[in-house]
Amino acid sequence: MFKLSSISGFLLGLLATTALALPVTPTAVQPASAARLQTVQVFFPKNPPQNNDLGYVEPVLRRTQSTGVAQFAVSQVIVGPNRQERQRGFIAPIRLQGTSNCSGRDFTLSIASGTARLQFCRQVISAGVGDDARITSSLNATLKQFPTVRSVVLLDREGRCLGDMSGENLCLRR
Repeated sequence: MFKLSSISGFLLGLLATTALALPVTPTAVQPASAARLQTVQVFFPKNPPQNNDLGYVEPVLRRTQSTGVAQFAVSQVIVGPNRQERQRGFIAPIRLQGTSNCSGRDFTLSIASGTARLQFCRQVISAGVGDDARITSSLNATLKQFPTVRSVVLLDREGRCLGDMSGENLCLRR
């Protein structure tokens, strides 16, 4: 904790007053380079001590100037943890392979009526239920941080429910 001296308090007040007097450019006219920097959480699997929960995830913070923060967050889940995060025990939940069937993109994302619909455009590699749990948990937690998302539907590149071994596409019945 720090203490403000009367001089630094005066200077801080002067700066705040000066900032209020400056002309403000409307947001709609600001150049893209002046976009506001936002912080989002990206959830990755991590093996905590004495936890056998395959769907366990923890957040890391990422910053972006993108107006499509949900798309940015999903793209960061796909990129995976950086070197420092890997050293802290975080692992990448998703591996994609093959060519995209969406003009080179890795996924498409739409949000309507509280549901985020995420469809992958490349093949999602999964070694079974453990991988499926990590993928689902990472993406659910990452997308549900946004107030417009209450539920998440995950689809593979063919439009089938990701990880649904029944073949009944149960995620589409929500």
